[in-house]
This record gives sequence, C-alpha cells and structure tokens, in this order.
Amino acid sequence: MDDLERFVAQDAFAQFIGVEVPEYGDGRATARLTVEPRHLNSAGTLHGGAIFSLADAAFAAASNSHGVLAVSIDASISYFTAVKAGVVTAEAREISRNRKLATYLIDVKDDSGAPVAHFRGTVYRKSAAIGDVLAP
Repeated sequence: MDDLERFVAQDAFAQFIGVEVPEYGDGRATARLTVEPRHLNSAGTLHGGAIFSLADAAFAAASNSHGVLAVSIDASISYFTAVKAGVVTAEAREISRNRKLATYLIDVKDDSGAPVAHFRGTVYRKSAAIGDVLAP
C-alpha cells in the first residue's frame, strides 16, 4: 500500500460515518455514502453535516493526491435539494494548484445524478510529504 492509499484509509472519521473513497489520484477523487437512518436529521433528510463530510473526504483525497500534505484553510458548501435515501456521490476536481495553495470544486449528486450540493475548498500545501504524517 503506497502513502496515498494509507492516507485515505486512515481517515477515521470518514470511515466512522460510512464514507468510501474508491477513486483518487492526480488532483481528483470520488467519495460515496449510502444513506442510512443514522445519517438523517430530524426532518428525515440527509444531514447537512453528512453531506459536508462526504465532500470533505473527496476534497482531502484529491488535495493530498500529489503526495504533499495539504490542509484545508477554507471550505464552503451550497445545498440544492434534500435526500432521503440512496447513495450520494462526491466528485472532486482540482481547478488551481501552485507550490503553496490549491483549490478544488466538489459536486455532490444523488444516485440519479441530480445535484445535491456544491463544495469549494482551498488547501495550504505544507512542506511535509503525506508519508511523514501517517501513523505507523
């Protein structure tokens, strides 16, 4: 297992809430979440925090895919529609990257492909490699 695979696998919070990150690399990532009753808010729809966390997992995988430790310095999300069941998918893509900063757009869609939310995030690219921060 390479450093990026280990980095993605060690996201304990994403694992805790049920987020899977099956695809990542070269400034892109895909994450998905199967909606379960534990993910619903009091109105019976997918909790906004779960949607944010799904998008954030894709953001983390994409922004760290170059092997340099990237930490979020700004993130925002807009929600478009409620989800009650099914699978939601977040697709992250890099739109700008230099030595110190990179910006990503993440589209969250339901299992029919309809837009659920749009996330935008910027990272600070540190001097450390992701392998330097991984647990043994």
